[in-house]
Amino acid sequence: MALRGSLREFELPDIFQLIANDGKTGQLVICNKEDEAFVIFSRGAIIAAGNGLLNLQTILFKYLMDVRKYSEKELNELLYLCQGEMSLFSRELVNKRYLAKEELSLIARTGIEDLACSLFLWENGHYRFDSLESVGDYMVASVSLPSDAVTMEAMRRVDEWKRMKAVISPDSLFVPVKSNTPASPMGAETFSIMAPAEYLFSLVDGATSVEALCREVFFTEYRLYELLFDLWQKNRIMPLKMPRVPGKSPIRQKIPNSSPVAAGGIAFVIALCAALLMLGLGYVFNAKVLEKKALARQQAKSELHAYQSDNKLRIASLYYHAMFGRIPTDSRQLEEAGLIGPGDK
Repeated sequence: MALRGSLREFELPDIFQLIANDGKTGQLVICNKEDEAFVIFSRGAIIAAGNGLLNLQTILFKYLMDVRKYSEKELNELLYLCQGEMSLFSRELVNKRYLAKEELSLIARTGIEDLACSLFLWENGHYRFDSLESVGDYMVASVSLPSDAVTMEAMRRVDEWKRMKAVISPDSLFVPVKSNTPASPMGAETFSIMAPAEYLFSLVDGATSVEALCREVFFTEYRLYELLFDLWQKNRIMPLKMPRVPGKSPIRQKIPNSSPVAAGGIAFVIALCAALLMLGLGYVFNAKVLEKKALARQQAKSELHAYQSDNKLRIASLYYHAMFGRIPTDSRQLEEAGLIGPGDK
């Protein structure tokens, strides 16, 4: 039985809950104008997700090419031998030691979670769920995520996403904060999905914008903002805003009527004051943001609990819509169809 309708009539949390409660297996497709995304369910759990620009295969390819330094041709040849099946392709990646089993599992888990949670930002569009007999070809590293857990995480991210975008913009520039302890040299090939923050930290150079970093990294936009935010709170990076003069470097511009020594002293004092100011603000900002995070997480859990207990009628209406092709006009029709009991009105 196919389920279909508008996101204005039934929101995505309702649809996820319905599929999970019924233990359905199949593909949920969501369309919003020219954008299209999908979520694959196996017995009510999420095993894959993606959209027109990003899915688990593209995330894996980018990680293997940018971090592990394999060629696109080599990976395409392996995918061709696996006839495009993600399950077989992922097993071969481990068997041929392209990456460790733990790496594959973490890439799959974070990728599926990020891609599925991103759909909760869609307010308009249409959905369609088609039951499938088997979805084993989509599964990577036996990873499946409970729909309730994804819904809870998505609700937390909606508010978190607004807070992060309020202080980090696509054109923001960040620079590493110099430490008295020299970092040990580490090449890009030594990074892994186990330490995404270290990988991102190696790319922060004060010249690459957040928008450019989004195109460069192997993880999603939300994950990039979250890691930048965390590095900033830990005072490992700091934002940088400098006017750019065409053909000139702002750092090397000379100060009129000043000697090189005086100019250097002024620049040093300004830089020192700015660093101390940012350090102080960072500590205050860090404490407040951590407090807000804890409150937001607690609020999300409470809201989800209340949401699930207060929406029996909406879920029953979705069942009714799927069974009879029309939206019920009152709760009596739902009771006559056996979808709710007398105490659920």
